[in-house]
Amino acid sequence: MDNTTLTIEKTIINKAITYILSNLEEDISVGDVSSFCGISKYHLNRIFRKETGEALYEFIKRNKIERSAWRLKVEKNKSVTEISSDYGYSSSNFSTEFKKSLHISPSLFRKESEERVHLCSLSRGLTLDDMESMEKNITIETLPDMFVIYERKKGNYKNMPSQWCSFIEKYSYLKTDDTLYIECTLDDPSITDEDNCLYEICQTVDKTDRRISNLSTTMFTGGKYAVYHYKGWPEFLYMIYQEVFCRWLKKTGYEIDPRPIIDIYRLVRDDGYMEIDICFPLK
Repeated sequence: MDNTTLTIEKTIINKAITYILSNLEEDISVGDVSSFCGISKYHLNRIFRKETGEALYEFIKRNKIERSAWRLKVEKNKSVTEISSDYGYSSSNFSTEFKKSLHISPSLFRKESEERVHLCSLSRGLTLDDMESMEKNITIETLPDMFVIYERKKGNYKNMPSQWCSFIEKYSYLKTDDTLYIECTLDDPSITDEDNCLYEICQTVDKTDRRISNLSTTMFTGGKYAVYHYKGWPEFLYMIYQEVFCRWLKKTGYEIDPRPIIDIYRLVRDDGYMEIDICFPLK
């Protein structure tokens, strides 16, 4: 097990994070989050920093900027002004806060977003031009709702294998013939610090099972998805995501829906070969 990945265990903090990430386009404050969680601002601030290593207000502000940056990269048909206003910023304030957080102007970030992808260590030296033939593996499908137990992690995506081994062993008593293992990456490491990315590792369960009463649970809402059927080695996964974000969406005219992007594991061999359905929610 690596010692650099943080597991966010407290239910109240996971509740706060889920609320924040679901309401980034709203004018949410620390008071709003504490009211939603049913505890005082002081107490929530204290345990949020202890659990995540980050102040609650800074977490809200950082995620607003980083989500807007992701949309600048993905939603090329929308102007900087349109996207900034979705997060409650005027054009001038947005530019100031964006530069303060990401050390680059919003317009230049959009222009250089593909170059930033190539600079990320997860690119493994590949470029988006190397991924141009990938679209033949995409199908448009309707997926069902999936109820899962999950653990939310904060750390480098490179450390996922060790986290998965521990998770699968820990919850093996809930496994059935129908169990699916699902991964949900919440940050883009070409934007967020690679060592501080949030992700969830999940296992489908029967929601009526009494044994899950004290575990963290959520529902992945079904519906329309673009599903990339991946067969190969894990080092290419990051670039498949980026090809969809940077080029495939623009080429096809599809738009990403606010539901989370999920990876459904179909097969993982001991030598690292895997078969995964990478599911991008579509409007």
